[in-house]
Amino acid sequence: MNARKVQPTMISYPKQWFLLGTVAWAVATAALIYLAWTSVVDAMMIFWLIITAVEGVLLAYLFVFPLFTSHMLGAKGLKLRMGLLVNETIPYDWIKEVKETSIRWGGVRVGVGVRYSPIMKVLFVVSSFQSLVTIKLDKEHRLGGMFKRPVEEVVVSVYSASVFMDQLRERAGMQVE
Repeated sequence: MNARKVQPTMISYPKQWFLLGTVAWAVATAALIYLAWTSVVDAMMIFWLIITAVEGVLLAYLFVFPLFTSHMLGAKGLKLRMGLLVNETIPYDWIKEVKETSIRWGGVRVGVGVRYSPIMKVLFVVSSFQSLVTIKLDKEHRLGGMFKRPVEEVVVSVYSASVFMDQLRERAGMQVE
């Protein structure tokens, strides 16, 4: 019996909002460094340097690191990666259903990045509001970043929802539509 080796497949997601955030991060950091550099009073210079450090680390965490990651369809599960915001593996055994979805008022209610909705028990890992896919899990599982929350559904944004859904269904052993 030959075991078939499954090659990991990288699944990219739209990153235009992270790119825009990175540009804003760079401009804000440069402006804060300028304010620190031109401060006449030493206390103000220290204040602006502290603000620069806090702003630099926080915005790099939110905008820069997601530019360098993608989701991955591995041999045993779907690895969700969005910078340092989320790094989770969902085993294919947990996946019950995969379907395309949409979110009205996404920018207002969900936003870009990783968000958890406790009422619906949905983990949103989105970078845009087009080409969204809902992954329903077989039961409640604890997923998320640092704080693991009970999740029944995961919503992800990808470049091509139909290709992603077909590949995920194939790997999860579901019927490809």
